[in-house]
Amino acid sequence: MRKLATKLHLRIPGEGQAEESRISALGALTGLAAGPGMGVMLGLGHAAGWRPTRGAQYTVAVVGALVATNGPMTVLGVTDPRTWATSDWISDIVPHLSYAVVTVSVFNRLLGSAPACC
Repeated sequence: MRKLATKLHLRIPGEGQAEESRISALGALTGLAAGPGMGVMLGLGHAAGWRPTRGAQYTVAVVGALVATNGPMTVLGVTDPRTWATSDWISDIVPHLSYAVVTVSVFNRLLGSAPACC
């Protein structure tokens, strides 16, 4: 968040622990946006006539969340996924996969689709 604020010429208010807490909260909020973001992405695809299998919906949701959350950090030089260990990838993918399962399930329920695994 600090690098992004610098690039955008914004100042995160506060000093010391107050500033650190705000930076942490902003990071968490951007992460939480991944769930609704996946829903929006699926909704736009559906509105455009895209009717994939449930498996394809999960894949798109997970990949979309990974790109949306890790892409900006990679571009800003905060992290480099090419250097991640297997445990790093697992700890990153599991929450995105969980969001995808819930988002795809809710999305399809709202559309009136019967639950299906694939």
